[in-house]
Amino acid sequence: MTLAPIALMDPAVSGAARVPRHLARAPEGGGPVCTLAHKLDGFAPLTGQDRAALEGLTGYVRPVERHTVLVEQECVANYALIVFAGFASRFKRRLSGRRQILAYLIPGDLCDRGALHGYPLDHAIETLTDCRIAKVPRTAYLDLLGRHPRVALALQRARLAEEATAREWMANIGMRSGLERTAHLLCELLERLGRIGQASDGQFDLPLTQGDLADALGLSNVHVNRVLQALRRDGLISLRGSRLRILAPRRLRQLAEFEAGYL
Repeated sequence: MTLAPIALMDPAVSGAARVPRHLARAPEGGGPVCTLAHKLDGFAPLTGQDRAALEGLTGYVRPVERHTVLVEQECVANYALIVFAGFASRFKRRLSGRRQILAYLIPGDLCDRGALHGYPLDHAIETLTDCRIAKVPRTAYLDLLGRHPRVALALQRARLAEEATAREWMANIGMRSGLERTAHLLCELLERLGRIGQASDGQFDLPLTQGDLADALGLSNVHVNRVLQALRRDGLISLRGSRLRILAPRRLRQLAEFEAGYL
């Protein structure tokens, strides 16, 4: 059964996004390649040559339809997988078919485990929406890192943030109520999207289904629907189409006990 986007259930998000680390430059032209450079520039300031090298990855970008498995669990990818547009996810699935989303991948996020180390993934990666994805061959990726140490440093720091985010998600499911964990996820997405220039004035597009949210939050679809409705009734969020807006960012952060330092 195909689940409708949460926009149909009228969820919402908000909150003013924080300025990225190092006051990274705003994306030029708004393109997906600039999004990658913008994210990495927030972890380690890049030079013009670094940014030009990242621009060179455009040749590997291809459109990918939603619900496409990009890497299967236990597979070794001989390329670096980079999201340039859309939402993807890391997930595990049981034999019963039940899925647990371990992370949302947004523009600028990547998986390079196979390219760097030749290790198999202990999870799968799948697009949640229509995406633009780059599969950068191992040789080209390693050459990029060797020639541009600032890019390599930024990627190392980005991995540390990913690890911290995974720990926060674990704490979210283990220690917070359904209302609190949903609020926390919305605050986190606003922060992450804001840092790559895809959220402003407490608003961003969230073209996910309630099932996508439920599988990330460890809740049922019905529970997610009830939580979203409660957040709306309390005046914390609103929605028009798939555009989420956080109406009371301070209250939402207080509810979630959200601190963005781990990002």
